[in-house]
Amino acid sequence: MQKIQNFIENNKAAVAIAAVAAAIGIVGIKVLNQENRGSAKILDASIQKVPLIERLGGEQAVQPMISLLFERISNNKDLKSLFQNVEKSKASQHFSAVVLHLFGGKSTQSQSDHCKLNITEAQFEIILNLLDQVLKMLGVDDREINDAREAFLTKKYQIVIPNKNA
Repeated sequence: MQKIQNFIENNKAAVAIAAVAAAIGIVGIKVLNQENRGSAKILDASIQKVPLIERLGGEQAVQPMISLLFERISNNKDLKSLFQNVEKSKASQHFSAVVLHLFGGKSTQSQSDHCKLNITEAQFEIILNLLDQVLKMLGVDDREINDAREAFLTKKYQIVIPNKNA
């Protein structure tokens, strides 16, 4: 028993990381001692394998965030033009499906209608900034905020009008 207590006392960081890993279902993490640092890297790599949608609490937990983000986007003065000839409820459903797909959830709708919106580079940047604001307001960790941005950025060139910056 004393050996276990000594191990825990001498390897607090590694034990904490292993406990977090166990709590979120990561298996196969190595407990490293002070001579072999890098346990945080192992945890980072393992967390990256968990889809963003799960790290955010699942599809039901993400839906209110998506609704809030869509509301901010559709009411933004620089983005309102995107919704002039579009039924807002259909646009909201499509946006929700796209975001769920980007975050690693299951998508039931086609993702191909963005190009019809003529989104500019500047508008895309506004959307990214609104995404950041909403996630920060909801208390989402920086890692997940960065991963959400990266998810949006993976589709940027399928969404943004080529060679148009204004």
